[in-house]
Amino acid sequence: MEKDFSQVNFRVNCSGSWANLVTVKQDDYEATKKALADLARMHRGSIRFKAMDAEGGVIEEYSSVPPAGIPLWHEPKRRG
Repeated sequence: MEKDFSQVNFRVNCSGSWANLVTVKQDDYEATKKALADLARMHRGSIRFKAMDAEGGVIEEYSSVPPAGIPLWHEPKRRG
């Protein structure tokens, strides 16, 4: 079964729990990532985002990446 990328849900975490932020069509995916990265640069404090496909699978995350600690969009860490 193929994953459904017709829409992407972005979630935000800035206080310890994830909240739905916005759901966009696939055509708006890259523009939304850029807008959220711009918003993160203006935010006072840490903030994380994740993009999820229609089935709830994580596509990408926006967070600080060691060792430099620079926030950017990256593939999610695989657990397990």
